[in-house]
Amino acid sequence: GHDPFRVMAELYGKATGTSQGLGGSMHIFSKEHRFYGGHGIVGGQIPLGAGIAFGDKYHNVDAVTLTFFGDGAARQGSLHEAFNLAMLWNLPVVFCVENNGYAMGTSVERTANHTDIWKLGLGYEMPCGPVDAMDPEKVAEAMSEAIERARSGGGPTFLELKTYRYRGHSMSDAQHYRTKDEVAEYQKIDPITQVKDRLVKDHGLSEDEIKVIDKRVKARVAECEKFAEDSPYPEKSVMYDAVYEQEDYPFLPAKS
Repeated sequence: GHDPFRVMAELYGKATGTSQGLGGSMHIFSKEHRFYGGHGIVGGQIPLGAGIAFGDKYHNVDAVTLTFFGDGAARQGSLHEAFNLAMLWNLPVVFCVENNGYAMGTSVERTANHTDIWKLGLGYEMPCGPVDAMDPEKVAEAMSEAIERARSGGGPTFLELKTYRYRGHSMSDAQHYRTKDEVAEYQKIDPITQVKDRLVKDHGLSEDEIKVIDKRVKARVAECEKFAEDSPYPEKSVMYDAVYEQEDYPFLPAKS
C-alpha cells in the first residue's frame, strides 16, 4: 500500500525514502501501512513477528501478522522459540518460509536431514503444510485460510511456500550449485506467466491489453527511478535523530 516512489527512493538510500534513506532495501518500513520491513539478522524477524502478534492480542487489536523468511533462516534456533510461544499463547500470526531450494547458495538437502521444512510445525502441533508458490492462486487460497484461522482465534499457521529464484543471491553469486537446465525448467512455470495465461484463457484478456498493462507498469517504474535519482541524499545530521544520549547513563564516568 505504500507509495512506490518512496519505496524506490529508499532502495537508493535517498532522503525521500520510506525510512529517509537510512534503512535501504532490508528496512523498507511503514507504520501507517503496518509494514514492518526486514531484518539485518538472518531469521531475526521470526520472533519479531510473533511479538507483534502478541502485542495485537494483548491490546485486543483485530489484526494478523504475516512473517516471511527464507529456507536458510528456518535453521535458526529462534524459530523454535517463536513457534513454541506462538502456540502456547495462541497468537494471531502466520509464519511463511519462502523455500527457493538454495537459501544464499546452499541446498536444503545440505542443511538438514529432511527437505519438508513445513514439518517443523508438527512438533508444536501447529497447523502447517506445503504450498506451490509458483501458482499465485494456490498461495492466495492457503494464505486466506491461515489468516482466517488466526483472526478467528485459531492461532498460528506455518506455511512452506515452495518457490524458486532465477538469478543468484547477489552479484557475486556464481551459482555453481545448480545447472542452467534446472533454471530453464522452473522458468516454464513462472508465476507471472501462469497468471498471464489464465487471464487470456479464462478471463478473455487479449495480448494487446496485456501489452498496454506492461507498458503502463514499465512507465511507472521509470518514473519511480527518476524520482529516486533526482532525490537528495539525507543530511548527515539525520543519523543522530535515530540515536539518543542519556546524560545520567549508569556506569559511565562523568565528563571532566
